[in-house]
Amino acid sequence: MWRFDSDATIDRRCISSFVIAAALLLIFFFAFQKTASLSLAFISCAGLFALSAPLQILLLQNAKGGEMLGAAGGQIAFNPGSAVGAWRGGMMLSAQLAFNYVALPAALLSLSAMLALIFYSRLKSRPAFHSEAGATS
Repeated sequence: MWRFDSDATIDRRCISSFVIAAALLLIFFFAFQKTASLSLAFISCAGLFALSAPLQILLLQNAKGGEMLGAAGGQIAFNPGSAVGAWRGGMMLSAQLAFNYVALPAALLSLSAMLALIFYSRLKSRPAFHSEAGATS
């Protein structure tokens, strides 16, 4: 089930998303240790850079005939994602919790992205998905 091909598979995307979520969760626990939180923030940002290009490729692979619209969809999805992340982090600060609590909704959102990728990979591996996709080509 979990194999690595030469191209960026959904498995790699899920692992990158899990590493980001784990780093964010660890930031919650080690936020008051400067070196640890800085290192974890670096790992989280590196994971985001590692994840962005494969997700764009996945988006373009599924937008056959509408690649420009698919690429625009990726940019469109970025804006609500940023807004939801800022809103959730602001909720933690508005509740007068410590600043390390901002990492909890970020980790939760990253885990939900990983679950969405796993759901998509399961959906894509179903025979009905391939027959429907072939009918529209």
